[in-house]
Amino acid sequence: MNKKLVLLLLCLLAGCGMKNTKPGDGRQWLEVSCSGFADWTKCHEKARRLCPGGYDVSNQEESLIAQRRTMQVACQRESSTAPAVSK
Repeated sequence: MNKKLVLLLLCLLAGCGMKNTKPGDGRQWLEVSCSGFADWTKCHEKARRLCPGGYDVSNQEESLIAQRRTMQVACQRESSTAPAVSK
């Protein structure tokens, strides 16, 4: 019984994610993925390489069972007044 409860809890946690939808402004949203035991820092490093001028995050999802993290980013326009994400 204990093993089933733990398995159920892990399955529920695997679906956890944070969604933050942004209004459509014509920018292209890119999916950044980092797998394995990497933390969110690795995803943000990839996003900074794609968008050296800064980026906005639309969606972050994490699967603890699959050890996978994904987030959607859009590079900021050069004339954008929004502050760049820096982590």
